[in-house]
Amino acid sequence: MRKTTVMIIASALCFASAMPMAAVSLTGYENGNSSLDITLKAHYASGSFNVDGGVMEIVAYNKANCFAYAVNGHDGVLAAIDIAKGENLSSVDIDVKALINDDDFAYGDMTSVAVSPDGSMLAVSLQDADYDEGGRIALFSCNEDGSLELQRIYEAGIQPDMVTFSPDGNYVLTADEGEPREGYTDDDPEGSVTVVSLQDGTSAVIGFDAFDNALARKALADNGVVLQKGTDPSEDLEPEYIAVSGNNAYVTLQEANAVAVLDLDKMIFTGIYSIGYEDYSKVPVDIDKKDDAYNPATYETLRGVRMPDAIACFTVDGTDYIVTANEGDAREWGDYLNEDERDFGDGDASPTGAITAENSGLDGKVVFLASSDYDGLENGIDYLYGGRTMTIFRVANSGLEEVFTSADDAERITYGYLPEYYNASNDNAVLDDRSGKKGPEAEAVTVGEVDGRIYAFLALERTGGIMVYDVTDPGNSEYVNYINTRDFMTVVPGSEVYEDGELDKWVTGGDVAPEGLAFVKAEDSPSGEALLIAAFEVSGTVAVYSLS
Repeated sequence: MRKTTVMIIASALCFASAMPMAAVSLTGYENGNSSLDITLKAHYASGSFNVDGGVMEIVAYNKANCFAYAVNGHDGVLAAIDIAKGENLSSVDIDVKALINDDDFAYGDMTSVAVSPDGSMLAVSLQDADYDEGGRIALFSCNEDGSLELQRIYEAGIQPDMVTFSPDGNYVLTADEGEPREGYTDDDPEGSVTVVSLQDGTSAVIGFDAFDNALARKALADNGVVLQKGTDPSEDLEPEYIAVSGNNAYVTLQEANAVAVLDLDKMIFTGIYSIGYEDYSKVPVDIDKKDDAYNPATYETLRGVRMPDAIACFTVDGTDYIVTANEGDAREWGDYLNEDERDFGDGDASPTGAITAENSGLDGKVVFLASSDYDGLENGIDYLYGGRTMTIFRVANSGLEEVFTSADDAERITYGYLPEYYNASNDNAVLDDRSGKKGPEAEAVTVGEVDGRIYAFLALERTGGIMVYDVTDPGNSEYVNYINTRDFMTVVPGSEVYEDGELDKWVTGGDVAPEGLAFVKAEDSPSGEALLIAAFEVSGTVAVYSLS
């Protein structure tokens, strides 16, 4: 395919302080008291916002030209942001759709972006307008001024939702979700991973057919992989996110509460492993949204199905580790919804009947997983969506071995810093709003090294902000800091949504709903200091944090 020079729509939307600086914590709450300080260094505002999200989503950094590239789903463009240009950043917006000259592809959506390790190439994942048609991977060369030139388009599996390069730069991979967006009465497309070999220019779509036979499927369910009853894994499994280390790609299967391991030499999945549960008989959790308070408790029959979203890899002393952000995700397609909502204020009990208003003191609505629809779960156990955590696993010959979970940190620590906005949602600033449904919601995670220590950065989608952990000794990982540059006290004009004449949803000021993270090594940074870049999907902003 011939080279095509990118179309650029000029944009100079600087950050015009929608948030009063005095009302927002621009530095980490533990700065000066921890091993890593985190401080807001620069900021970009797209000029778009959406109470339901989907604006600035995934972000990637190019060390060769010092540009951050962020997917703007609301405007359908790729924002190229020169992060070396001061504190208030502007962008040029790249119209990717205008470059796609594939007659067999109907452009539907751009979902993700990644930059090659050497900064010479950029890849975006594209979904077809038809939910059950294959997507595309568009590969560009990167110019010094941030512009791009299209080099080649590769076919991908159905609904590619995340794209990444392997650390050696030899492969581009996409997680192809294959969601049944018209409902289960129609076609449920197969989930897959697309692998493009940049050395020979070939691509392969790798599915889960090998697990469809009865014995293989039963083995998955017996080992805690959550599968919808009566389905084949090839259709039911929906890849969400990918991290690559060495010859292995680790793929989160969010709804199945599992991670699949893909051997890049053999191009086969060598295993699918459950990532387990948060045990709320031991770890306290707050599931009462009606008391307007942080009120954690333990429940003998209650578990949190981790259901990982983002995943990252790191290596310590030659051993690979993976870390997952345990968000949770309900299936809602057509007329199907696998939620089981119980209102304890109306006298309801949990699905097993073990938790009642009388024996728990609960007074609000709690959303449980409708576990009777699924294999891989235990009888007599009540399940919540998500773990409200991040978890670290050691990669072993036998699979994945859990070495650390953040337990109740997210709720306990954010309450300590933000008691008036504890468990608020990203579409309001209401105290305790999310306690009955996934809490602060761990969304994104990345890992990076600063001054010889390895840190994990965990983004909380609902309450907002980013938690920092020292994971240098993975089994003894420690929380070290938290920053939240959201302004809960203000409302962005024009964002208000009313229901029955009352204000129901709104976008607050500052940075709302972190969706994607990118770590920048000190040697790759324009300032010479390590950076963390975060994209926020509700406020439509990108924040650049310095790490020291």
